[in-house]
Amino acid sequence: MKYSKFILILIYMSTFLQANAYNLRLIQGDFYNKVILEPLYNKYYIRSLEKTCKNKATECYGIRLSNFMQKKYVKNILKKRAETFVLDDKYLTQVEFRMRSDKWRLTSTQFITIVDLSKQVFVLLLWDNKMKTLKPIGFDFIASGAMEREAEVKKGEDHFLKTPSGFFPIVSGWRSKGKIYKDKYTMPYGKKDRFVFFFGIQKSVRYNTFKKNGKKMKSKKEYKLITDKLNFAIHTHISKKSLGIPASHGCIRMSHELNVFLDNNLVFFKHLYRNGTWLHPYKKPPESPKNFELAGEYMLIIDKI
Repeated sequence: MKYSKFILILIYMSTFLQANAYNLRLIQGDFYNKVILEPLYNKYYIRSLEKTCKNKATECYGIRLSNFMQKKYVKNILKKRAETFVLDDKYLTQVEFRMRSDKWRLTSTQFITIVDLSKQVFVLLLWDNKMKTLKPIGFDFIASGAMEREAEVKKGEDHFLKTPSGFFPIVSGWRSKGKIYKDKYTMPYGKKDRFVFFFGIQKSVRYNTFKKNGKKMKSKKEYKLITDKLNFAIHTHISKKSLGIPASHGCIRMSHELNVFLDNNLVFFKHLYRNGTWLHPYKKPPESPKNFELAGEYMLIIDKI
């Protein structure tokens, strides 16, 4: 009897350790350094970084970044960022309530993403299935559908739809070819080999700004809200349009750095990995895959918390 109890205790401890076998602070720190800090320093202090960190080693970057934290300009940027959105316990509680109200459940510990359209943020979380709670990883600004820009659309051009809200499992995806527009700057799907995460054809809405004869309506009062379909994806978009405000045709635009993080941390690749092996024969695997046991596949988009 005592032996049986001992075995049960070992099984329980093994299950608990497997369910919580992740270093949350390490993942949080990696997100903050790679997605938030390094882009800032590469933009404003690249010469100094290149001089000190010739091999661009992560350890060297970490040391230099801590020194750059003393820079007043960087401090102001980070302060403004913190004032724009706060990922705290109150927000996580509201997200968990929304998850329960939508009546869907996660059955294993994994990454889960939230897109808050009212704040124009992409929030990366970790669902701890053992504790039945969400753990914060970090957030970054995005750009969603800009319906008001439909007024700019000419006959034959792509429409501006509302980014749909709801619960979305990933469907498929592909890697960018690195196409660049005639302005020699804009890259609609980001740099070559950035992953485009595709969530299927979704119903959405947009304004109809054309008359039956094909001419543009002159007054916004004439615009009518109509339903339409959107090839819905989340992807990198390099242009002069800033993130943090609606700007897209309906898809979700994100930074190059966030895309790389999602790619390498398998945030949407649970369906493409098995026992550490990449399953798709026609798509390139991530360059530096890790956190296999935390791979996810779901995104929850909310209009407002």
